Amino acid sequence: MFKKVIGTIGTRLVNALLAFIAASLNAHCLGAEKVGTIYLLIFSVTIIQLFNNFVSGGALVYMTPRTGTFRLFVPATIWTLVMTGILTAFLHLLGQWSPTLDIIPEGYLWPVLFLAFAISLCSVNFMLLLGHEKVKAYNIINLVQITTLFLILLLFLFVFEKRTVMAYFWAIFLSYVVAYVISLAILIPMLKPEPMGGIKQLMKEILRFGTFVQVANIFQQLNYRLSLKFVDAFQGRAAVGVLSIGMTLAEGLWLVSRSISMVQFSRLSNEKDDQYAAHITLSFAKVTWIITLAGMGILLLIPVSVYTFVFGEQFVQVRNVIASLSVGIVALSVSMIFSSYFSGINKPFHNTISSAIGLVFTVGLGFLLVPLWGIIGAGIAATCSYTMATLYQFIIFIRMTKLTPRDFLLTREELQLVMTEIRNIKTNATSR
Repeated sequence: MFKKVIGTIGTRLVNALLAFIAASLNAHCLGAEKVGTIYLLIFSVTIIQLFNNFVSGGALVYMTPRTGTFRLFVPATIWTLVMTGILTAFLHLLGQWSPTLDIIPEGYLWPVLFLAFAISLCSVNFMLLLGHEKVKAYNIINLVQITTLFLILLLFLFVFEKRTVMAYFWAIFLSYVVAYVISLAILIPMLKPEPMGGIKQLMKEILRFGTFVQVANIFQQLNYRLSLKFVDAFQGRAAVGVLSIGMTLAEGLWLVSRSISMVQFSRLSNEKDDQYAAHITLSFAKVTWIITLAGMGILLLIPVSVYTFVFGEQFVQVRNVIASLSVGIVALSVSMIFSSYFSGINKPFHNTISSAIGLVFTVGLGFLLVPLWGIIGAGIAATCSYTMATLYQFIIFIRMTKLTPRDFLLTREELQLVMTEIRNIKTNATSR
């Protein structure tokens, strides 16, 4: 499993680098206001995808080893197509009824619809691949997707000189179309037609598992992104652009935790040894916390002049945003490991409770702090939300596993294990 983790981290590192360059290009070529619109557009798609994932999300990873791939692929794809249309129409009508509830940026209904189709259909295929523990294939497809986005964005910005929000839309939309075609090609050999009897009961099982997982994900995504709407309402679209860049950089430190948690969830969904699950989760939590803390220290040491050079003078507040998010970012990196543990042992309701606790702080402090302190207030609200959510999971994990806080100290043996695995991977790569 360590080999898959290192491979996933390596892929995500390249992805993060390309995404960082793309964000810098957008900041310089489009400016803060258009960058803000892009992030609100992505937020709209994320809301739609979250509801699609009641059937086509993490539940597929858990169910794949327990049922046929074809029996999951067909209903998940149909659900995604139908729900994307319904949800997009609902969000549009909601905005028409009350501008304060407007989720989709004005004038971007069709881009949101088509991008939601592309990303959500990819999610179906990705989850099925992870259910088969095809982590390498998943990593390669993600690398192809972000590389395609980057190349198309360069084409629009510097060859066609189309420096608009739609230039970014076409880049990300086409990149997911490419990703879908590749992922489908890999899945086809696994999609052997099977009898669809008992599909009603299967859907009930998927929804039972998926409901806990997705309610948690919905709450968590609102914790991540609701601050953008608060800032848009109280501070304006340009402030959204500055906040979004700061959040992107800070959340880039989740590269390690997201990589580990993805492989961890895929593995624990196929694991029946509770002691092993708790042990590996504990080790991953320790390593994740240390790496993320070190990365945050580096981000905070970078001078403001570097941020303005990379993103432009409009983004002078980026480092302050990162500082306001710092404690919460480190805390939530550990939360991701706990979340994969609870989902992997089929107790995802703890993630739902954790995210709900965080959402209370996000909403309450968002209304209080954003009007007072703007984007810095949004960052502080997020930090409080992330920290309280993680604290709940920490307490539950200790109670379930009978561990003590002392067990969370990183041991020399655990460090040696990680380093040995890394050296083995390098040796194997060289021998090939």
